[in-house]
Formats: sequence, C-alpha cells, structure tokens
Amino acid sequence: MFGSMKNCNIEQEQYMAVEISTTRVSATAHPLSIQEIRQSHDAELDDIARFRRVTNYLTAAELYLKSNVLLQQPLKPEDIKDRLLGHWGTSPGINLIYAHLNHLIMRYDIDMFLVTGPGHGAPANLANLYLEGTLHDYYPELSFGWEGLEKFVRRFSWPGGFPSHLYPGVPGTIHEGGELGYALATAFGAAMDSYTSTATRSPIPPFTAP
Repeated sequence: MFGSMKNCNIEQEQYMAVEISTTRVSATAHPLSIQEIRQSHDAELDDIARFRRVTNYLTAAELYLKSNVLLQQPLKPEDIKDRLLGHWGTSPGINLIYAHLNHLIMRYDIDMFLVTGPGHGAPANLANLYLEGTLHDYYPELSFGWEGLEKFVRRFSWPGGFPSHLYPGVPGTIHEGGELGYALATAFGAAMDSYTSTATRSPIPPFTAP
C-alpha cells in the first residue's frame, strides 16, 4: 500500500487529496471532487489511456494475426494465425495494471515489480515490453519500424518465437508459466527476499478459479 484515503464519501464523490512519496504519505484537509482530480491529472490520465489502447491492440494482434498487423488491407483468412493460443480475456486487465504501475514507478521512483498470475497472459506482458522498448534491448530485430512490428506480432505462439506463457526468454521473468499458484508463491518469496520492494499481483481473469 502506498497510502490510504480517510473520510471518503462516495455518494458525495469527495475524497481526501493524497500526496504520495516514497517516504511519507500526507493528506490535506480540503476534500476534492472526482471532477477536480480528473481535471488536475487530465494529461496524465490521457497518456495512460492511450498507452493502454495501443497495448490492447498489440495484444489482440499477437493473438490473431500473422500478417497485415495494422489492417492496412481488408482482413483475409490468410492473415489469421492457423492456431490461436493465449487468452484475450485476461489481457486488458494486465495492460491496465501494467500501465498504471509504470506511471507510479516513474513518477515516485518506487522499487516495485509485477508478478503476473493469470495463465496465458503473456501477449499482454509482451505488448508492454515491446512498447516501452525493453524487448528491443534484448531482441534488436523487434524494432518500432514496420518490419520490427510485423516480426513482433508474428512471433507470438509461433515456431521459434514466444510461447503463450511467460518463460525465461521474456526480459524480467522470474518464474515459469502463468498459473496463479506459482505466481503467489513467487511473489511471496520475492517480497520476503527484498522487503523494501513492493510486489504487486495482476488481477485474476474472469471465471478462473484460484
């Protein structure tokens, strides 16, 4: 937890203004409306929303397309991958968490890492790693150009490419697979190993029993 809100009154849409840093949390006495909060952070929220839209599109493209990744031509059956692996349902949630946590990390210099619990959510993780440039550091051929984008999308769940789950070839991976039990055990051990860090688990996908 980075902070807490006191005296919240959801019906009146009033919240305490919270100033967050890595060392302290302080609350002002002046309640702010949701509209005021949105106005003061409009540019940041817009950037995060645009980032999420791009990662959601990249995720869907990874799952379904092997060519024509920006749909510059009418979609044809031969553009679709022969075998579809990976889960779309869990991916927007991962992209939501990833985008907002990245924003917090960059803004407040927080020592944090994300442990992904939902199975077969790798396309979401890969989309974020590609868009932020981390993937290119380890796979230079996956550039931001047209050719690099085509290679990135086609490589997911493709022979010689990335599997539908996290594996050691994905930068930052500290556990194999994506099942919730493995993720919880890994997050627990990682947090105990480095108690100054914050370990955050991504949400469980709908209709998936823990």
